[in-house]
Amino acid sequence: MRLLALLLMSTHAEQDDPRTNPTLTLSNGVTMPRVGYGCAGKAASKYVERALREGVRLVDTAQADEWYDEAGAAEGLGASGVERKDVVVVTKLHPNNHGAATAKKLIEESAARFGGYVDVFLQHYLTCWDGLCGAGWQTRVEGDWRDSWRAMEAAYDEGKVRALGVSNVGPAEVEALVAFARVKPHVVQAWMDPFHASVALRATCAKHDIKFMAYSTLGTQWSRSPNSVLGSHALRDIGAKVGASTAQTALAWALRRHAVVIPRSFSMERIAANARLYEGGALAVALDDAALETIDALDGTLNENDETVQAAFANEGDEEVLLLWRGHDGDVEVGRAAPGATVEVATFRGHAFAAKLARRGEAFASYKIGAARRQTFRVRDPELGPDL
Repeated sequence: MRLLALLLMSTHAEQDDPRTNPTLTLSNGVTMPRVGYGCAGKAASKYVERALREGVRLVDTAQADEWYDEAGAAEGLGASGVERKDVVVVTKLHPNNHGAATAKKLIEESAARFGGYVDVFLQHYLTCWDGLCGAGWQTRVEGDWRDSWRAMEAAYDEGKVRALGVSNVGPAEVEALVAFARVKPHVVQAWMDPFHASVALRATCAKHDIKFMAYSTLGTQWSRSPNSVLGSHALRDIGAKVGASTAQTALAWALRRHAVVIPRSFSMERIAANARLYEGGALAVALDDAALETIDALDGTLNENDETVQAAFANEGDEEVLLLWRGHDGDVEVGRAAPGATVEVATFRGHAFAAKLARRGEAFASYKIGAARRQTFRVRDPELGPDL
């Protein structure tokens, strides 16, 4: 019996080894490629078609028209000549569409678009905020993420969705979802690159047997020039030793850390290169343990060309203020300041922030981070005007 258990463990370990297996298996038995094509930036159908013709079998899109073209992704799939059953389609529910009836309708629309079902259906964000859903969303949005999850579970039971998950969450939100869910999440998608490795979130996912899908692995979340990942000397040097580009090195590191990667590119050459991360069923970039540990150590740091900025936002008003980071995918709350209090943020030159009152919808002030290593911004009441 002990020998059988060891053999089963050995077989499972081999199947789960990203060096020798270009696919992984979700907790419900659904198989997913480890490398896909990400459609953020409204990737046109021709790019999806090219990725599939190059051998990619995972397409990541979303219902958020401001960032994605879900219909274009479906068109590219249809034009590729690849059978629908051979492609894993991931799409996402916009938080504007939270609610039992609304989510049910939107799931059915995506399923119809992709041949009657979606392989992996995610909630794009668990909650709305003004920068994401627009002012007044509280009166427009039918329900919350819990209502949407119940609709997703029903669609899963009906076979319209083969796996469920969420994106843009933290460990605490995953724990709350696991506690709430009847059908436990199979996939979590979040930002992961060598300088932002999402270690705690990935550990939480591993604890619950949830597979992790990484986005922005090539540094597109950083508002910097040069790109922090593609401009990294450390990654370049590691890649040079194994004959890989900096991008291939970053992607191979994420794959070795058991993430699914979905690099986006509008270059036909780079789309083809990303599709060749696996050759003959094996990972083409051979990173040893020392290289992996060197890349792991970049988490929370910056390479020699990067400098952090410590920004302080002092609330000089008489009401609580919310501070928002203006990211690529919308505004993200990074702190709250009571009257007379200050929020401090470690950020980078070129990043943008906004402030709004906790009780009101739209932001009343915007701030751009300059080159100084320490910067202070005075956050004033709207009637006094912003301190820009």
